[in-house]
Amino acid sequence: MKPVYIRATGLYAEHCVDQQQLAQHLATRPALPAPALYQAANVRLVKSELAVIAREDRSILNDLATGILNATSDLLSQAAVRGLDAPEDMPLYAGTDGVAEYSFTALSQLIEKLGTPQATLQDLGQLSGMTNPITMMRFLSTNPVYHLSKRLALRGGGYPIRGMSLSGLYALEDAVAELQAGRSQQALVCAAGSMRNFDSLVVFGKLGLLDPENPAANLHPSYGTALLWLDSTRGDDALAELQWVQSCYSPEPFPQRHDWLQLLEQAAKRVTPDVVVSYCNGVKANDENETSVIQALFP
Repeated sequence: MKPVYIRATGLYAEHCVDQQQLAQHLATRPALPAPALYQAANVRLVKSELAVIAREDRSILNDLATGILNATSDLLSQAAVRGLDAPEDMPLYAGTDGVAEYSFTALSQLIEKLGTPQATLQDLGQLSGMTNPITMMRFLSTNPVYHLSKRLALRGGGYPIRGMSLSGLYALEDAVAELQAGRSQQALVCAAGSMRNFDSLVVFGKLGLLDPENPAANLHPSYGTALLWLDSTRGDDALAELQWVQSCYSPEPFPQRHDWLQLLEQAAKRVTPDVVVSYCNGVKANDENETSVIQALFP
């Protein structure tokens, strides 16, 4: 199998708008403010992207695609990146969750207009009058892929991947498999999601994981995007080499320690990494199980 290198990265998140700010946060570990759970994120383009994104494209941006473009600005700002090599041949693997946040925004506006949730339920038909064709384009699962492909002039194929909280991992796994097999030489991977979208809040709320009094929860619902430029041809100026990426299906909503052990024992037999990127999703028992197995297998 061919080696896979990370040539450049990009980041945009609610509490870290770029990698420089992330480094500062990791050094100082500031306390995070309480999340505004039921308020729309209302992500705005950074100045560098506002200057290059056409007006017609800005009109169909959703919060997720806006964050992706902001992460692109961070990617391109790195000293080693003056533009991607041969973008016309570069495939894009986009693991995106939380695209249709507009439904929550519109519903919030209707509740505010009519006064109570009860009144809103009796007159939901007004939502249709608040929606237009341009707005509907923000619902498309391919919306982020379109914006990112156009921004970077990518013509090597676009693959939108949806897998709940594993979308980004699936996108990375697929890209690495293609590069290792030699079917592509480079790839761009996008992982973007929002735990602040309405669907996510409903699910995690029903599981009791948004209750601050619940000792099993350690969630801080937020949103963010990460980009990876992968290359299998040159590692001389790479940031890191990706040695192993693997997902594993579990029928249980919360994996147990033996699930993590079964998965990570495969990695321990094949690689000796300097860094292990964990899944830790804020469910306290899950985080503890995964972390204990990582520490046991990769001391």
